[in-house]
Amino acid sequence: MLQSLLLQQPPPMMNTTTSKRSIGELHNDDVNIASTVGVISAGDADVIESSRIKRRNIEDTLLDQSEEAESSGLRLLGLLLQCAECIAADNLDLANNLLPEISELSSPFGSSPERVAAYFADALQARVISSYLGTYSPLHIQTLTLTQNQKIYNALQSYNSITPFIKFTHFTSNQAIFQSLEHEETVHIIDLDIMQGLQWPGLFHILASRTRKLRSVKITGIGTSIHMLEATGRRLKDFATSLSLPFEFVPLEAKIGNMVTSSMTLDDVTDFLKIQSGEPVVVHWMHHCLYDVTGSDYGALRLLEMIKPKLVTIVEQDLSHGGSFLGRFVEALHYYSALFDAVGDGVETDNVERFTVEQQLFGCEIKNIVAVGGPKRTGEVKVERWGEELGRVGFRPVSLAGNPAAQASLLLGMFPWKGYTLVEENGCLKLGWKDLSLLTASAWEPLDHE
Repeated sequence: MLQSLLLQQPPPMMNTTTSKRSIGELHNDDVNIASTVGVISAGDADVIESSRIKRRNIEDTLLDQSEEAESSGLRLLGLLLQCAECIAADNLDLANNLLPEISELSSPFGSSPERVAAYFADALQARVISSYLGTYSPLHIQTLTLTQNQKIYNALQSYNSITPFIKFTHFTSNQAIFQSLEHEETVHIIDLDIMQGLQWPGLFHILASRTRKLRSVKITGIGTSIHMLEATGRRLKDFATSLSLPFEFVPLEAKIGNMVTSSMTLDDVTDFLKIQSGEPVVVHWMHHCLYDVTGSDYGALRLLEMIKPKLVTIVEQDLSHGGSFLGRFVEALHYYSALFDAVGDGVETDNVERFTVEQQLFGCEIKNIVAVGGPKRTGEVKVERWGEELGRVGFRPVSLAGNPAAQASLLLGMFPWKGYTLVEENGCLKLGWKDLSLLTASAWEPLDHE
């Protein structure tokens, strides 16, 4: 609903007028038919009339609830925007006074607008507190604890089961990687934020099915905790072994953009990434707002420029983290309103998996964007258009319009609800909800690729 309001369109409502008319028309037809054939009694007529009144009362109640929900959504939207405007104008006292009413009208267990508002209210409160204290530092997660990691892992598993978003990132990237390795006997994949490595068993399956078997598969997994990385490596090793796939895992506790300095040579970079001479390299990069994945964006870009991998696969949220606070807030509110609608559609209102996803993933992302302006608001200019930057440093797009698009279309067929959209644009694939693009997958290769 908030998404529709932000687009300045009427919010979605139940078509109660149409339903009411159709029920009434059918009911009158039943009475007329019964009267014609002479089978209706006076008592039956009273029962039918009583039923008609009850139905009208139910329909009127539904209409009232729909109008009430619309009114509540408008009120929430107005309060959220007013609070954000006060923060932008540095009127923190008034912003703080608006938060209790927002909290009263919102709920992480309510309708989609109420759930969105609950997490944005939490983020706005954190922003007000940080503004009072004069601190705008990022929400650092230097090292994910076992508990934090497990919560994220559980939330990602739930996210994967109730929406196509994670499967979309895995399927499209894996298909592009598989195609790029058609004539290769070895591969070295560098995952800039491997987390639990959920993507790679799917790739292992299709690599193991090749007629021309790979002699070696190596993954350098980069992350925030060596203990978590080692656990991920063991799981992937076990899975690869079950498929008789030769596999090596290299854990690297680092933020790759911060590792690259202006004085580093190509030999330095290939040494710490364990890249062998002549080894085909693929880099995978999943962008998100949970925490700072790579450190310096331009450091990461310089690394790609230096090693010139055979393929770079990127999945990005179609959401800007730059610009003014107010502009960033409105864009994020629009984006997450659509995302909450997508996750809530097709599941019960008390679905535990949905709540886990929204609390552990979306809530953290919203706080990072709104409370501190993104996970990397450290003064460094952030890359907003990765396609332009990759083109500037010697890469060109690889179209995903073939098999990757076909795989993505089949994937959407697994989900019965109709709001998802898939668009191919200049070789990129965009997955959206009701015409708002939410994720973009793209692939890139060096300009001198044969």
